[in-house]
Amino acid sequence: MITVTIAGERFAVPAGTTLQQVDDLHRTALVFGCRAAQCGACVIRVTSGATHLSPPDEDELVVLDVLGVDGDHRLACQCTAFGDITLEIAE
Repeated sequence: MITVTIAGERFAVPAGTTLQQVDDLHRTALVFGCRAAQCGACVIRVTSGATHLSPPDEDELVVLDVLGVDGDHRLACQCTAFGDITLEIAE
């Protein structure tokens, strides 16, 4: 099991769990819109463990660029956690 910490709340989940699955199971503070890397509603800031997330694909990178956020931001709908991570909801 790994620990995913979202806005100060900790959730124990199996490695390979998507952040969407974490939210579906535990009703986290994450907000999802399209769930397909198109709307940008689920922007998060990874404060630790970024290397434990799946790498961003081209669609995610395009949306992040359009939103003008820096390298520690991701779209939660595109992330799979393989180790302990800590994140905040981006404003």
